[in-house]
Amino acid sequence: MMTTRVSPTHARFEGEFRDRLAAARLTLARTVATTDEEMETLAARESREIAEDRATGMVSDLLSRLGGRERRELDEIDAAQARLAAGVFGACESCHKPIPLKRLRAMPAARHCAFCQDELERQG
Repeated sequence: MMTTRVSPTHARFEGEFRDRLAAARLTLARTVATTDEEMETLAARESREIAEDRATGMVSDLLSRLGGRERRELDEIDAAQARLAAGVFGACESCHKPIPLKRLRAMPAARHCAFCQDELERQG
């Protein structure tokens, strides 16, 4: 597997994408929160806290309840956060070119540029 470092342009936006991914994690946790205590806990937490401290406490319990599409979405968020930590976030996993910022802002967990994603979907 070829490892491509993220472009300097994308690196400037690292904090933005950490926040976007953390917000997506928080949104998922809210989908399974059912009690007032759970809702209050989520309301009191900052988005970045949820991303950085994902393996602890009630938030972890909430996220463990996810299933199906939401579980896959959480897995993609986790993978994107790992790519961010490894310094390869924003590089297409197929062609290794930078994924345009517009696409990453719309889909922060994107693994592929639009062209490669289209090719993958056509191949089934």
